[in-house]
Amino acid sequence: MRTTRLLPVGAAIGALVLASCSGGGEDEPDLSGCEPAVSDDLLITPGTLTFSTNATLPPMQYVDGDEVVGMRVELVTEIATRLCLETEVMNVPFDAQIPGVQGDRWDLINTGMFYTEERAETLDLVPYEVQAVAISVQDGEAEGIETVEDLAGLTIGVEAPGYEFDSVNAVNDEIVDAGLDPLDINTSLTNADAFQALSAGQIDGVAIVEAVTSFYEEDGRFTTAISGLHPGPLAFGFAKDNELADIVAETYGEMVDDGFVQELFDSYGVTPYPGPYEVTTGPVELEGEDT
Repeated sequence: MRTTRLLPVGAAIGALVLASCSGGGEDEPDLSGCEPAVSDDLLITPGTLTFSTNATLPPMQYVDGDEVVGMRVELVTEIATRLCLETEVMNVPFDAQIPGVQGDRWDLINTGMFYTEERAETLDLVPYEVQAVAISVQDGEAEGIETVEDLAGLTIGVEAPGYEFDSVNAVNDEIVDAGLDPLDINTSLTNADAFQALSAGQIDGVAIVEAVTSFYEEDGRFTTAISGLHPGPLAFGFAKDNELADIVAETYGEMVDDGFVQELFDSYGVTPYPGPYEVTTGPVELEGEDT
């Protein structure tokens, strides 16, 4: 295996600069007449639920004009509305998310962060969604790629560090164990950089969660060659021992019970985490797979 750092091909979609963006689109919730259900001392900004995301993953979170939109923005906006709070979204690179929430720069992370036992030792994590990793290739290049062994010798781009990077390395181990040529793994700062490199023909494929590869396949830009790799739960992330995590988890559970989550996830082709919805530590078993 050869691992190289891929330099950005062009301007990433606003992800390299810390920025506060509006979210939720034109239909801002009407909070007049209600009292916030979260005390000011639990919030970075009183009356506002501030969350971070890396807005380079359409349709989950991405920049549209001057707004950050997508499923994860809609999800946090609904949680905030039920708590009678405004919503503020901070668009930052993935590697800045955890230091930011630990440094009280935002209240929570919602950027498609996978739950891992190691992360749960330093953050309060509330699993809520399930995703697997998939490989996007140029349209017309998926023929002959049916198993991970068919990826042998190819150059795969992936954002690093993160779950997808670990998943690609696990795939490479399988390939090497089978006696085949290792992958050439190109890491990038953002998924947008990886897809730009794929468009430019600099790499053969991009590893990212299935919701994103499906989005690109539906709009005709790229084809999903392999899917279903290493499924696992994604989680909201909070600073350790944060009472706000319990409040958000309880509110999310109510949204599951009344059907809001299923309707939202169905519209994006996303699988809800089966629960329980609470701050979680230790191993999590997901349909026979341990995380």
